[in-house]
Amino acid sequence: MIKAHCFLRWPTLLHKEEILSARPSAPQLQEMQYNRDPDTVVTIVNPVEHPRDYVVWSIFSFFYGNPFCLGLAALIFSIKARDMKVTGDLQRARGYSKWALGLNVAALIIIVLIVLCLIIILEKNRFEHNNRNGYPYGSG
Repeated sequence: MIKAHCFLRWPTLLHKEEILSARPSAPQLQEMQYNRDPDTVVTIVNPVEHPRDYVVWSIFSFFYGNPFCLGLAALIFSIKARDMKVTGDLQRARGYSKWALGLNVAALIIIVLIVLCLIIILEKNRFEHNNRNGYPYGSG
């Protein structure tokens, strides 16, 4: 006989023995299958995790920083991933989703590097300009 436990309690209140005793072992599962009513049909469906499509991130990459058209490519792959997810082809949706994620990450890294280089160049020019005008230590 399988013990039924309520798992809505806090995990710290459950003991290891309670958790292990609540899970049926393989012989108990086989026994449950053979002792059920022949007219009863039990369907067990594993939940399928749908891939993410990263459309919002791709839109931001496209409009706010589109180096080497990576944002546009990421947006195209994101839309393809969403279309494949809607049609039910989860394998192709995962592939397009990985491409969209990679292109979004590449676009983000390039944008961050460009912004950092611009900040460094502008601060260097400001420091040199202030030194030429006689301000000590670049202030002024």
